[in-house]
Amino acid sequence: MLKLSGTTLGGIALGSPLLSFGNSPSNEGSSDPSQTNSYFNSLPAFTPPEPLAPDEMRITILGSSCIPRLSQECNSVYVEVGSGDQFVFDCGTGVAAKYNAMGIPMSRMDKIFFTHLHADHTSDLTHIYCFGPAEDRKSPLFIFGPENSGFTYYDPNNVQRGPYNDGTRAFCESFRDMHRWHTESFSFGVTSLPGYTLPTQEDWGLPAPLVKVSDDSFDDGYCIYPVELNWQNYGKTPGDNVAYHNKTTGVRITHFPAIHTRMGSVSYRLDWNGLSMIFSGDSKPNKEMLSHAKGVDVLIHEMVMPAQVWAEKNSGLKPGDPDYEQAYNYALMVQNSSHTPQGAFGYIMSQIIPPPRLTVATHFQAEDDTITSAIQSVRNHAPVGELAFASDFMVINVSASRILQRRAIVSPYAFYPVSPAPDDVNTPKYWKWQDDAHTIAVGNPTAQIITTDEIPAVDPNTGEFHYNTNGY
Repeated sequence: MLKLSGTTLGGIALGSPLLSFGNSPSNEGSSDPSQTNSYFNSLPAFTPPEPLAPDEMRITILGSSCIPRLSQECNSVYVEVGSGDQFVFDCGTGVAAKYNAMGIPMSRMDKIFFTHLHADHTSDLTHIYCFGPAEDRKSPLFIFGPENSGFTYYDPNNVQRGPYNDGTRAFCESFRDMHRWHTESFSFGVTSLPGYTLPTQEDWGLPAPLVKVSDDSFDDGYCIYPVELNWQNYGKTPGDNVAYHNKTTGVRITHFPAIHTRMGSVSYRLDWNGLSMIFSGDSKPNKEMLSHAKGVDVLIHEMVMPAQVWAEKNSGLKPGDPDYEQAYNYALMVQNSSHTPQGAFGYIMSQIIPPPRLTVATHFQAEDDTITSAIQSVRNHAPVGELAFASDFMVINVSASRILQRRAIVSPYAFYPVSPAPDDVNTPKYWKWQDDAHTIAVGNPTAQIITTDEIPAVDPNTGEFHYNTNGY
């Protein structure tokens, strides 16, 4: 593990050549520190799939920015534990392709925990949800997240705005309705399997019984079960912050308040088999984090670059340019309402006692110039402590004896992961009898379309082939 200190990247010279890590942009050998991440590219290689030891937890970062970039898409963290459970924390813009490249099938992306409902944390839910049943997730999707904000304010014309129905349940209800055309059109295929048993509130230690948001069957892949987290009751009674506690796999996930743009944002802590991790989501520095992160194994906490750097990189403007002040002031406003600047990140590190075994900065556009700046700021407050900078395809294996950071080697040409076909399936929603002698239901992909103008594969009058339906 690299120990970062001073102004160097753990002894890695700035501008060293990039190593290939699957879908990296074509910039190997670049000497531009804004186009190179020497820290990430120095990590040892990880080639999926790799079995997980029974006593291990594996954290894979598949989205580490708030700005969609080829090197770093928006926020998402995937956590697996040796007892067989797995979780998605946020799924922002662009991450579905990276889950695919890692060989993570849709069936292992069925429990999604949202820290808040900003688009850079939720956008790729559309792909995960819509195409899950077309792949191997033929069971419901469970979405955890905060309840309504309950916020009311008045605009400049003294018109009341809010309170809105803006919690996770309302999000899921609208989301389900929005995708009706897609889900109906894909329901000529199998979207559920026989023998599915819906988990109970007790099975998963949920804060409330599961209640679906749509007319779908309880076991259907297009069925959504939201689990709303009552952030307003936090701290009032023991255990009121438990989001998930699976007695079979041993995983316990709790939530606690974050401070980010609107009431209701949360951070998550996962505990399993004596190991622990925290994902902050987006947040300003806060005392709850200091309390919950004591002695945690891995703390993944957001950090943003200085407002002036953020403004310059986003706008291309420099101090003194027309409109620079406007860009800077907006970046500063975003930071002050929502985020943890570099120095504050270092202060948080210095105040968590005992400290995390590893602290990872995320939501941060990581390249040599920004990392060097961040190290200087962080070390002004926290001279010691294990520090890493998140980038997409960073893999962290955690056990009692070690924490291993690696970079995944993946193919930019990967197809969906291959899953075994089920032996038994339920009837698709759109079907037909196979023939008069049998009662086997099969999907009918043409049930919802008008085919009068279709060019058939075989001419009905002459029997001649127009084309081969096998595609050759």
